[in-house]
Amino acid sequence: MGYHPGPRADIQKTELKNGLVLMSEAMTQLRSVSIGVWLRAGSRFESAERNGVAHFIEHLLFKGTEGRAAGDIARAIDAVGGQLDAFTDKEYICVYARVMDRHLAVAFGILADILLRPAFPPAEVRRERNVIFEEINTIEDSPHELIHDYYLANLWPGHPLGRPVSGTKETVAAIRRRDLSDFFRRHYSGRNMVIAVAGNLRHSQVQRLAERHFGELAAGEPAEPGPPPRLQAGRVVRTKANLEQVHICLGAGCPSLLSRDRFSVHLLSTILGGGMSSRLFQNIREKRGLVYSIESVISLFSDAGTMAVSAAAVPAAAARVVDLVLKELRTLRRVLVSRCELSRAKEFVQGSFLLGLENSSSRMMHLAQQQLYFDRLFSVRETLDRIERVRSADVRRVCNDILDSSGLALTALGNDRGGALQSVALKV
Repeated sequence: MGYHPGPRADIQKTELKNGLVLMSEAMTQLRSVSIGVWLRAGSRFESAERNGVAHFIEHLLFKGTEGRAAGDIARAIDAVGGQLDAFTDKEYICVYARVMDRHLAVAFGILADILLRPAFPPAEVRRERNVIFEEINTIEDSPHELIHDYYLANLWPGHPLGRPVSGTKETVAAIRRRDLSDFFRRHYSGRNMVIAVAGNLRHSQVQRLAERHFGELAAGEPAEPGPPPRLQAGRVVRTKANLEQVHICLGAGCPSLLSRDRFSVHLLSTILGGGMSSRLFQNIREKRGLVYSIESVISLFSDAGTMAVSAAAVPAAAARVVDLVLKELRTLRRVLVSRCELSRAKEFVQGSFLLGLENSSSRMMHLAQQQLYFDRLFSVRETLDRIERVRSADVRRVCNDILDSSGLALTALGNDRGGALQSVALKV
């Protein structure tokens, strides 16, 4: 792939005395700055009984601090025309802001206030619990989202990575204010925190702001992720009577985000179901018209991963769709991918990677995730080169490793009339 790197990236890293890592990338062609505070405090670090507490805290961070009410926080970011938001994932939480470069100090102050001094007002805890119930209801009404939660629970039963980030209604109902405070005290500390900033900035300015607002934060203890999940092959078919389609998720464990094989996994997934030219899209949608959409999705974590095919079809066609997916997997096990198809997949993955780095927010996220998982930054050139070095033999080897190591997990949601999905032989 022809890649012209342009000026050398101005990326700098500083570690504060409390263990907090600060990273910045200067993008002088922009007028915006994106700042994200990332914490190793995702749902993986919860107990089964308190599933959803990390996500609950994320909601409450915006509901008032020791010195500001929720409305004050909203007015403070609106007053500078900025954006303020957060999300919770399996292994981390991110709270972020995007502002004009001249308002970077304001954004730092707001983020420090909500992250270091949340009040968890009892009235807001009660109110936000109901908001989370409605969020869970929304997922229950969205089978294309719900099927992925069921799939992970089927693949990694009893492990935090197999539980939903939002928790369940039962676990969220049981969470009390002291549970929120306890989790916050354990995980919101310097050694669990990365601050990433990208945009029109100077690192010296960013460092001064970080030291002023976060320098007194306690170092704390690094979050302990626990053991990796144990894979369980098999099938779970759940009935949901009001669905016109059967939603299917068929997959297996795969190398983790830290594995050198992650680039081969990305290419394998792309060839299988990563776009309109992929094998599954062409053979199952375009040639046979059995589905509206079908895709292969990978979810990679620090010590585990999964590659899964997701699709939906009318009940009479669901088992046929699974059979066709299995057929494509058997072909990938036996036959080397052609040079042309591999080259096309590389262009797709490299292009998606580059297009995903074209604004300050995406650059900020890239910086933080590299630090959180690798404790170093891979240059754009290095990442592109690693993708380019993958051979057809690597793709086939990884495919066989995935399918030999764990077997397949099939999860379906809908009306499996006649039990056809129960009788599909999950052999490749």
